[in-house]
Amino acid sequence: MSVVVTSFGSDGDFNPLLAIAAALVRRGAAVTFVANPFYEQRVTSVGCRFVGAGAFYDLFATLAANPRYLRVPTGLVAIWNELAVPSIRDTYPVVCDTVRDVGATVVVSHVGSFGGAWAAVRTGARSVVVTTSASGWMSRHQPIVWGNWRAPRIVQSALTVAVRRVGGAVLRRTVRRLARELRAPMVADIIREADLNLGVWPEWFRATAPDDPPHSRTCGFVFDAVDAAAPLPPELETFLASGDAPVIAGFGSAASLHGADRYRAVASACDRLGLRCVLIGASAAAVRSSANVMVVASAPYARVFPAASVLVHHGGFGTCAEALRAGKPSLVTPFAFDQFDTAARVHDAGLGCWLKGDATDADLIATRLDAMVRRSPGGAAPRTAAAQIAGDPSGADRAAELIAAL
Repeated sequence: MSVVVTSFGSDGDFNPLLAIAAALVRRGAAVTFVANPFYEQRVTSVGCRFVGAGAFYDLFATLAANPRYLRVPTGLVAIWNELAVPSIRDTYPVVCDTVRDVGATVVVSHVGSFGGAWAAVRTGARSVVVTTSASGWMSRHQPIVWGNWRAPRIVQSALTVAVRRVGGAVLRRTVRRLARELRAPMVADIIREADLNLGVWPEWFRATAPDDPPHSRTCGFVFDAVDAAAPLPPELETFLASGDAPVIAGFGSAASLHGADRYRAVASACDRLGLRCVLIGASAAAVRSSANVMVVASAPYARVFPAASVLVHHGGFGTCAEALRAGKPSLVTPFAFDQFDTAARVHDAGLGCWLKGDATDADLIATRLDAMVRRSPGGAAPRTAAAQIAGDPSGADRAAELIAAL
């Protein structure tokens, strides 16, 4: 079986597609991954053939220089116009050529990678669309939480349907213009037209709904195998072994670029409570390391999260999955977009606390952490979730199995 995979975006968007590609390779498929040359080393490290699309582009340098991408709601428009559309322009012709060159029968695309889905239609290959956040399947039966507040369920359902219809109409107009420019098939809704829609979460986290997309299947959380095998920085390993389990704060690959005030608040809250803490992320350098504070620019979440007492994170879907796999309670402090919905799901399932107030308020964070660490340490629900994840088949392997079944 020959498969072409394509994706773009930060780690939460790119890594699930890379893990699925690696699982297809393990099944004996010939996998060609089309992406910006920025991702080449990561792709080839898992055994895929790489084909570059467009000029080398350091996405994270752009995200670091533009905090406006995290603003609601204008950030989403900026991300689409300035990041997604150029990627689609670069990707579509390259995926078309690659499918023909390798004789691929399936194209697997991230939900934002219209170029891959259009190329599947153009070349007659099967189209698989991977949605990397549970809020991506907008259902009135599984209504989305849109901000740091919660409306009555009937209002949430109405809002979800309204956004699905109005947002879909706006997106279709934009996408059709882009398709005409590229002479691509006029497929505005790639999810509805896909031969398989994959959701990278388990049924117990977000149940299926009658109005989910056609041909939809969930495969479970998809984890980064490279991250799980990566070594810890020696100084971090020493810190973790030298005292009580710390509070660990990490805001993913993108949000962490602009989280300096949040890292300061977590460190201050832990200092007031006499707790040790680890801060992971580029902007964590705003805080100085000390006897009870360890600051590192990066560390593999799969390796470090199990050592925590409580995890403070932004509700990014990949980060949330790692927190659940570690079996630790989460204090979720959303920045934007789907992170509010993830925070609400974590809260509702008893897997942690959704911080609806100011995430830079050290007093507020100290109050929440005190309740989580001192009054009810651990918690049965996170441990149960970790046991479920450990007992389920690999999400990446299950995705590869479903793709192979096409």
